[in-house]
Amino acid sequence: MNKLTINNTIIELKTDDTPLVESELDAIVIPANRRLLPSGTFRCYVLRKAGSKVQLECNQIINKIGALNVGNAVITSGGNLKAKHIIHAAGPSLGQGKEGKKLMICTWNALKLADKKGLKSIAFHPISVENTGFNPKICANIMLPTSKKFALENHENLKQITFYLNNSSEYKEFETILETLAD
Repeated sequence: MNKLTINNTIIELKTDDTPLVESELDAIVIPANRRLLPSGTFRCYVLRKAGSKVQLECNQIINKIGALNVGNAVITSGGNLKAKHIIHAAGPSLGQGKEGKKLMICTWNALKLADKKGLKSIAFHPISVENTGFNPKICANIMLPTSKKFALENHENLKQITFYLNNSSEYKEFETILETLAD
């Protein structure tokens, strides 16, 4: 099972055969650090593809807010990407304490931000998997139920939530959890 529809919102899984940076959705969500700087292989890759305009926007945001706290999310343009926007979400690292709750809040805030901005479609790369100690199963067990809960609350705009997964084992972990949510 790679798709679940809840209250006219589709939650979908895709492998990275079609890279997230090539998606034509309204926004992609990528992991962020407190200063919105390039760090981690995936974030650096996306920011390089998006172009320098996006990092300049990140710098302007940090100049206003000081730092992005774990669990929060901010939005920039998509720069050179096909996606119109990038949502930068500050996920937790293992060892911080209450990591599961922080990842749930981070996911929720990214979804809420997209809906508030009037976006119809959003794509996630698993938050807190790269360089933070989370494994895909933990991530799936938090991000997918949070997305389902968000869809159940009948938000106005967001109608498609897609998870782009790196490989078949990551996909399988998310697929297993998605199947349990269909019950």
